[in-house]
Amino acid sequence: MDEQGKGRAPILWAIGALLTVVGLGLFVNLRDNSARLGALEDAGKAFPKALASGEGKDVCSRMTRIAQSELAAGQGKDSCPQAVEALIAPLSDAERNRLAVSYRSRFWGRGDSFGHVGVRDNPLDITELLLSEIDGKWRVAEMK
Repeated sequence: MDEQGKGRAPILWAIGALLTVVGLGLFVNLRDNSARLGALEDAGKAFPKALASGEGKDVCSRMTRIAQSELAAGQGKDSCPQAVEALIAPLSDAERNRLAVSYRSRFWGRGDSFGHVGVRDNPLDITELLLSEIDGKWRVAEMK
């Protein structure tokens, strides 16, 4: 190896090491992002199913405290579980079944920390769920 080649070897090693670190960082980031999207999807599928079941405690455990309060106030009830029961009571079995499978898609919003879940046509006219990750668990913060 000539003198010029010997001088390049440390630089090539440094570039190789840098590319390895960057590659590993990207892999870890993609893996973490994929896991978060999977958890968001699971939560997005579970919430309409729980809502369709009418089990108020289960539904409310999947919501933020503010969302629970807003639902209760919107239904004129004292608690979130009572509000869920009032919301679901008028639905037929067919409508509940349609609600249970209304998950459509999940995605991140631009510039916000929320996960978005698109919802198919359903008897409650919910088009989107806004979810917030709290202590590693996705919770519904808003129903649109």
